[in-house]
Amino acid sequence: MLYCNDRVSGHSSDKMITSLSGELIERTSSYAVVECCGVGYFVNISHKTYSDLPEKGQCTILTHFTVSVDVRSGASEHKLFGFSHKEEREIFRKLISVSGVSSTLGMVVLSSLDTAQLQRAVVEGDAKRISTVKGIGPKLAERIIVELRGKLDLIELSTVVGGSGNTIKGEALSAMSSLGVDRIKAERVLQGILENRGDIALEELIKAALKEL
Repeated sequence: MLYCNDRVSGHSSDKMITSLSGELIERTSSYAVVECCGVGYFVNISHKTYSDLPEKGQCTILTHFTVSVDVRSGASEHKLFGFSHKEEREIFRKLISVSGVSSTLGMVVLSSLDTAQLQRAVVEGDAKRISTVKGIGPKLAERIIVELRGKLDLIELSTVVGGSGNTIKGEALSAMSSLGVDRIKAERVLQGILENRGDIALEELIKAALKEL
């Protein structure tokens, strides 16, 4: 049985359609078509979401709805962007809050760099990595780093890993592992920093360790 899960939230167009649950009738690396209550919704997706979706059948996609207006003609364009996980949608929303990053370009970024890779590039100030994405030059890459720092909560990445405990070292190690850092190298670097700087906040510890790797 198909059902719609559209929710209206005030005047905020980005939350007008917050998710779709129905039958996936078409899927490509850049879009999916979900039939919900007899209506086929065209949803722009990232490569990550593409790999998470089934080829066909029942599915639920979290969405972000945008409306853009051409200042010359006055014509409006409505688009849906879909995500298989809440975390990817949140990163997308923070990314398109950066001046110069449109919704379409934001999806290109997430198709080129997954959420962990993007977060690591921001933390490390790796503008070169971000500028490898088609449509992003060095200046925009620097702006993304500057504006996203502080918006990306590294602590949210940390999870309790067996044997690590809830110590600051264990939380930092979990977060760095989530960013794709080799666990053995990360543990060695973290230990060295903690021996020299015992009194250090978690986020500063992670940033310092990433700079040394």
